[in-house]
Amino acid sequence: MKKTLLKTAALLGAAVLLSACTNTPEECDPSVELNMFSKAACQFSGSYDKRIEQKEKLVLDAKTENAKFNKIYADIKAQQKSVNQSIAQKKAQQAKLDQSVGKLTAELKQKAKGRQDLQAEIAEVEKQMKAVNNSGGSEMEKQAELEQLQRKLSNLQKALGL
Repeated sequence: MKKTLLKTAALLGAAVLLSACTNTPEECDPSVELNMFSKAACQFSGSYDKRIEQKEKLVLDAKTENAKFNKIYADIKAQQKSVNQSIAQKKAQQAKLDQSVGKLTAELKQKAKGRQDLQAEIAEVEKQMKAVNNSGGSEMEKQAELEQLQRKLSNLQKALGL
């Protein structure tokens, strides 16, 4: 009887040891209810530890990827800030140019009194200037058009002998 009991215990122990070797880390999920033998098998085979290592590696990889995305996001924000500053500078340049053209137009109006042909050209330049300022074009296009109008006014200035 002792021999049979001893043989049964040895057989049962061997079965537990063999079943411990068959469990993979994926099968040893602590959130899933396992029977006593499966729990023991996961513990003795090291599958719990392997599962923890796998999950820690996934977390570390996710943190690394997140850091890369945060860097990309910061780079995009820096570029956006630079572009916004550039746009503000362009608008300031355009406002300055617009003001310069406006002063030149007012000055030419004063000097061209009595000369209908020049006054008509000045009125046309003013009309074009309003059209440029009200257009939906880019800042660069507006600036180019204002510079062209400024050249026209300079030519009119020369025609008046100023």
